[in-house]
Amino acid sequence: MSTTSTYRKGPDKLGLHRPHQGSWLKPSRHISVLAACGVLVLAASAFRPPVEPAMTVVIDAGHGGKDPGNLGTGRYKTAEKDITLAVAHKTAAYIEERVPGVRIVMTRSGDTYPTLPDRVRMANEAEADLLLSIHCDSFEKSSAIGSSTFVMGLGKSEASLRVASKENAAIFQENSSEAKGFDPNDPDTFIALALKQEIYLERSLQLADLIQTQFRERVGRKDRGVRQAGYYVTAYANMPSVLVELGFLTNPKEEDFLRSEKGQDYMASALFRAFRSYAETWFSLESAVEPQANVPSEAAEPKETTPADQPEAENTTPQSPAWFGSLSNTCSENVCFTVQATSSRKGGPLLDGQGNAIPFTQSTLSGGVHKYRVGSSPSYAAACQMRDTLRLKGFPDAFVVAFEEGSRIPLEQAIKKQRN
Repeated sequence: MSTTSTYRKGPDKLGLHRPHQGSWLKPSRHISVLAACGVLVLAASAFRPPVEPAMTVVIDAGHGGKDPGNLGTGRYKTAEKDITLAVAHKTAAYIEERVPGVRIVMTRSGDTYPTLPDRVRMANEAEADLLLSIHCDSFEKSSAIGSSTFVMGLGKSEASLRVASKENAAIFQENSSEAKGFDPNDPDTFIALALKQEIYLERSLQLADLIQTQFRERVGRKDRGVRQAGYYVTAYANMPSVLVELGFLTNPKEEDFLRSEKGQDYMASALFRAFRSYAETWFSLESAVEPQANVPSEAAEPKETTPADQPEAENTTPQSPAWFGSLSNTCSENVCFTVQATSSRKGGPLLDGQGNAIPFTQSTLSGGVHKYRVGSSPSYAAACQMRDTLRLKGFPDAFVVAFEEGSRIPLEQAIKKQRN
């Protein structure tokens, strides 16, 4: 077919009007202009700066592939792995649709089997801000019912140990090198893992509480509470993390609910609402760290005063709050403990709720975020006291960090050095 035969007057079979051969623009030139325009459009888009997500969330659908999870009552072919994947997809869809600026990473999107170390590695390499692992419970008695949420901690209750043993079973079956360093029954290992997660515990507990509230009040599930246990996925994740047990598949009524489209929608929407409340507390949904109320922002400019508003000369020196006296900067040892109080993208001095500059504060800039550390001590216990004070005074996410000769080291390593 000749080139000119494709350019004819009037609409073609697709309803598109094309110029005839005698048009002012020759076919070859027409193609050249279109190509040039395409290059310009691509060039323009190439120079557009990418939008950085406000936060990254990893959603982990438990089990999968060769690992079906629990089989429920045995009345159906579906297993735990199918329900967790369905709820994970629905939760991701809710977040992507309703909360802009959030990057979602799925540990699996189909019937595949990423190992437990693989799941943790995905979350850590994604530098995620949150890990949500979704599971379903089981028990020898079919009367067991209800939803629960677990965080990494020192919980030793019978229920915590039972669920942790069930969800950790895969890591020992895999016989991987990662499993050799994980023994939640070993006190030293368990305490070290719990200490590692202490910096995320406050946020993990908050999210867990929000999830249980949604399950109880919006979906009408029995609330089995927030618990602490030694899960592999929450122990090694470098971020706030929770493991959710949606309900008992060994309970016929609860199994039917969790298998149903309606039940999965309800549970996913509850997880979404809990996440949204958590994100509104800790993150700006417009690609920026949410500034703490006590960190100055652009909207908090000082009010201009007239001479009549000025205080008398003898009152111009403000009195420091009494609680400032509980802060200290006494460490002169190689290993020091300090408290990271908060972080912000805006920077500026660290202030309390009344606008007083908090003493013994250092600010470092990392990845565009200002991190504020307060005080120092050679004693971990003393640092914990400062951390607790700061939490009570408007810094709920404060946590202890350790340094050796100016370089940050793992907290458990610093504690061992202190004991020696």
